[in-house]
This record gives sequence, C-alpha cells and structure tokens, in this order.
Amino acid sequence: MITIQRAQLQDLESIIAIEQHVFDTDSYPAFVIRQLFDISGHYFLVAKEDNSVLGYVLGGLNTENMQGWVLSLGVHQDGRGKGLGKQLTEQLVEVLKTANAKEIALTVYPDNEAAIKIYKHLGFEGDVVLDNYFLDNEDRIIMTLKTNQ
Repeated sequence: MITIQRAQLQDLESIIAIEQHVFDTDSYPAFVIRQLFDISGHYFLVAKEDNSVLGYVLGGLNTENMQGWVLSLGVHQDGRGKGLGKQLTEQLVEVLKTANAKEIALTVYPDNEAAIKIYKHLGFEGDVVLDNYFLDNEDRIIMTLKTNQ
C-alpha cells in the first residue's frame, strides 16, 4: 500500500537519489535538499511503499503574495506508472490551499509531455515558453492554478 506523508530526515538520502536520477545535471545539490527540508515543513511530501520512498514533491509558499510553488517533483523508476506524480501534486495542492495560497505555480520543461499532461489534468494552465528562466539557457513553461481563495 502506498502512503503519502510528510518527508522525514531519514527520507533525504532516497529523495536525493531520486532527484539526481530524474534531473541529472539539473538536480538540486544535496545540501540544498537538506536546507529545503529544514524550511519547507509540511510542503515536503513523500510517497512510500513498504517504508521505501518511491517519490517526493517539494513546495513552498510566498507569504507576501500568497503564491504557492511546486518546486520539485520526482518519482523513482520503480514507482512510475502508478500515478504517484499526480497523487503527490494533488496532495501538495491541498496543503497549499489549506495555507490559503491564492495561486500555485510551477515550471516545467516544454518537452516534458507527461508532466504537462498531469498538471493540465489538475487544472494548471499556461503554455508560454520562457527562455533562460533559470539562467541555464534552457526553456521552461510556467503553469499556474488559481485556488479561489
């Protein structure tokens, strides 16, 4: 049985391994994952089966404008095809709504059709391609979800 719960310190090695596998050279360094864990609280969730981390989602909330963010989402190859990306994103959206986020945003590679499909199914909109968004000479799309808060 797969459960989604708040990430724990002992989950970080698995999260880092998934992050590095999924994003390769674009992955967050381990020290950044640790620091994000320290500041993200209930916006950092994992999907587990038999105590093994199969995926994670990391979010944040800009309290100045009440805009939530999906900062990173990764699913281990053993967890693919189980709808974990969608489930993790849905759960984070609910957590951010509970925190009164007015809008939730994320960035995605324009060629990541699987992720874009998940996000559109969840109600995210946006298809404008921005070049050099992360100052890495690669394109990203910013997608947003209005929460009616």
